[in-house]
Amino acid sequence: MNRAMHEARESSVPPVENRGRCRNGKAGAARIVLLAACLVLAAPGLWAIMRAEATTLEYQVRESDVIARGTCVDTQVAWSNRHIVTTYKIAVSKYIKAPAKMSVASHPVLWVSQLGGRVEKPLPIEESYPEMVAMTRNEEVVLFLQSPERVPSPVRAKYDEMVRTGKARPSPLMTNYRLTAMTYSKLNVLTDPQTGAQTVARFSFDKYGFLPTSEAVQRFLDAYQAQQDYVEYKQGDQTIRIPVPVAAKPTAAVSAASIEEQMRQMQTYSAPWSTFEQQVLEILNRPAAPAAAPAAASPQAAKPQASR
Repeated sequence: MNRAMHEARESSVPPVENRGRCRNGKAGAARIVLLAACLVLAAPGLWAIMRAEATTLEYQVRESDVIARGTCVDTQVAWSNRHIVTTYKIAVSKYIKAPAKMSVASHPVLWVSQLGGRVEKPLPIEESYPEMVAMTRNEEVVLFLQSPERVPSPVRAKYDEMVRTGKARPSPLMTNYRLTAMTYSKLNVLTDPQTGAQTVARFSFDKYGFLPTSEAVQRFLDAYQAQQDYVEYKQGDQTIRIPVPVAAKPTAAVSAASIEEQMRQMQTYSAPWSTFEQQVLEILNRPAAPAAAPAAASPQAAKPQASR
């Protein structure tokens, strides 16, 4: 970022410290601490992605405090403590998993925030991170979410102190829900325009090495409604075609094992809504598998235990 853009960005956000203190590095250090705290919130999901656990339905169901079906009705992108934060407003139509006394009647709206996004003023600037999610208005989704109560106590204490002392402003990252494993925690609910059949699917932008945008998501939804097998993009004189992964409609015979395998592959994932919901409920209703005992460091270390 050049000096002019940097100065424009700095002037667009109310300073958390005065200019003099910023020069001696204290304000910069405070911002770094806050950014680190925000990134800590995504750490469990990132580690799960690296271990490939996040691609399983079992992980998503077990690690989420809330599983909700709803529609994205608004998107808010704003500066927050010198960083860009995107917040999605979700009108909930159904809770599959939620704490006691939490219902559509009591919580008809959820706010879901993530670090990163794009602003147009004072200049078009975008801040992005791996595995970010994108949603567009009127998009129907299933979201796997963790509540703000999951924020680790040391992180919460440091954040509260910074807000109290004026070193930071209240951030939606600390008060709103967040996706359990980022992009893997968002699935689409698609309604066939001819039959009315409902399908749960995931658009695998990451399969092609892309970070999705709301415009790209809209293009995929439009292609699905038009029964097109691909989305076309013009790049100079070249035309690029990206397949729409749910062009082939799933059948009602999709098995739970098949859903789990598709979740692992995260490529052409799709399943009927009723089958998907049934599998989620089955996971919720069965006991979690016990944690595996730590393996012995060596065969010699294991012998004394075996001989008792």
